[in-house]
Amino acid sequence: MVLPGILSHPLVFNTLVLIASLYILIKSADLIVDSISSYARKLGLSDAIIGLVVVAMAASSAEIVSSVTGFITGYEEIGLGTVLGNNMIHAALALGLLATFGGKIKLEPNIFTKQRLAMWLALMLPFVLAADGLLSRSDGVVLLTAFALYLLYLWKIEGTFGKIKKDVKIKNIWQDALIFLGCFAALLLAGRWLVFSSVQIADYFNISEYFVGLVLISLVVTADDFAIELKSLFKKHSSIGLGDLLGSLLIELLLLLGIVSVIKPLEINVPQVLNALIFLSLSITVMMSWMNKKYLTRKHGLILIGLYAAFITIEIWKIL
Repeated sequence: MVLPGILSHPLVFNTLVLIASLYILIKSADLIVDSISSYARKLGLSDAIIGLVVVAMAASSAEIVSSVTGFITGYEEIGLGTVLGNNMIHAALALGLLATFGGKIKLEPNIFTKQRLAMWLALMLPFVLAADGLLSRSDGVVLLTAFALYLLYLWKIEGTFGKIKKDVKIKNIWQDALIFLGCFAALLLAGRWLVFSSVQIADYFNISEYFVGLVLISLVVTADDFAIELKSLFKKHSSIGLGDLLGSLLIELLLLLGIVSVIKPLEINVPQVLNALIFLSLSITVMMSWMNKKYLTRKHGLILIGLYAAFITIEIWKIL
């Protein structure tokens, strides 16, 4: 029959897998936002800290697994490209699209607006350590220590708000926990299918490993984060979305690179990644400088989208 023959074509099959995975990601993200919002109310935690730590860690798991696997199996270019591409999407494209679609993103007074300098310094640390072309094991220890200290710092700040409840009974949160874990599992599975199908499509078109990680894989493995951020915005929980976005940056630039470099020192081809490093540091700096405003508007969103477009244009020009 003709239909099975068409479906067996690798490009058609993997494209269908990619589309189905995206659908599962979006539906799972919808339920995750609901359960996490309920956590925030019942435990007394702010949406910001829940999004920054819990949701970001959950949604970044697929990215961490795929990137670490690439590094330790000898595909360093894919691993590094994925990390840089992921963070360019978080810092520029995702926030830019959220601000553009949402019209206005309200920046409530929270840990983002009050501690943006500390967050910026933490995010810039990997760039400083990688300037010599090597992330050594000692550099990895520094990154992991910085990540741990920053989490403790955020938790201390959260405690000063005086809203954390210490006597919440398990029966009051177990249903939300089950919803979260079920959706988390769906996110991980869909993320793996996305990675598999995107790699197969890239191989079909014979695209370079670094570019595959930088553009294609990063776009598909961050789809779950973007889905969560978009649903958070539409459900009037923008702090969860911003927390997920900023948490993903911290997790990948500090935790992920720290783990990788401790396991295996990471040599960095500075000329190859220079464009990504410049645009990533610029995007993070611009984003953090806006955190003292009351709103992020469409104008801010378009600027960030423009930064990502310029970044991608230069990368495409480099391979032509």
